[in-house]
Amino acid sequence: MLGILRSIVQEVNSARDLNEALDIIVSRVQKAMGTEVCSVYLLDPASNRYILMATEGLYKDAVGHVSLAHSEGLVGLVGSREEPINLEDAPSHPRYRYFPETGEERFSSFLGVPIIHHRAVLGVLVVQQRENSRCFDEGEEAFLVTISAQLAGVIAHSEATGAISGLSLTGEEAHDVCFNGVPG
Repeated sequence: MLGILRSIVQEVNSARDLNEALDIIVSRVQKAMGTEVCSVYLLDPASNRYILMATEGLYKDAVGHVSLAHSEGLVGLVGSREEPINLEDAPSHPRYRYFPETGEERFSSFLGVPIIHHRAVLGVLVVQQRENSRCFDEGEEAFLVTISAQLAGVIAHSEATGAISGLSLTGEEAHDVCFNGVPG
């Protein structure tokens, strides 16, 4: 797993922009973990909603169009608890939220981990599997947590450089970024 992790990190670091980095992560993680779905939901601070930004396994048309309120669904639960959630039968969970446009009704097993940078939740990384008897093990959970930490750095850098502009559902333009420093 460490070799796969190193390879993914190198590919993500050489990505041209955030969208390419997200696409690399979802495709490589899906393949590495042997899951049918890997998706990234990013939190839009302007609307306080999680937006599906990249997926491998769900319908591609849903990317950029599906969004959940900050505390809605399993993605919102992962974000609000700020810890991984691992379920064998996600549709039976009371917080499960179904979106027909994603095609996720076929998948039962769910593992979601928060993407956190400097104690702020930036999004949620999710893998899903059709088998409802699959419970992701500790090694798989640790792998996903490590990938989410790498992704957090990429997202934070994109926000700082303005490369993440245009994420807001309100359609507002990105504002100038100001960094306050301390002379040394």
